[in-house]
Amino acid sequence: MSPAAFESATVDEAAVAKNEGQNAVDLTFTDDGAAVLKSLTEEAVQDGGDARLVLRIGDEIRSAVAVPEPVMGDAVTIPLSSADSAQEVVDMILND
Repeated sequence: MSPAAFESATVDEAAVAKNEGQNAVDLTFTDDGAAVLKSLTEEAVQDGGDARLVLRIGDEIRSAVAVPEPVMGDAVTIPLSSADSAQEVVDMILND
């Protein structure tokens, strides 16, 4: 997928996840952002097991995740690698 093909799912709130032992970020999307996320995850599910949803913050691709089912709500938790700082990711999202 080329950068021109990216769609923006606008985030309303971002915070470091409070789950002990998990390095993650909690995201809440605007109504429009939630609609974009739902559409993209439905498309990924229809495309099959090899399809990935790419998470890009600013110009940096942070992950590409498999999508087992469409996201129907406005909130998700994004797990991060142990090498990532959840607070830095939150700061990147809020400043994007």
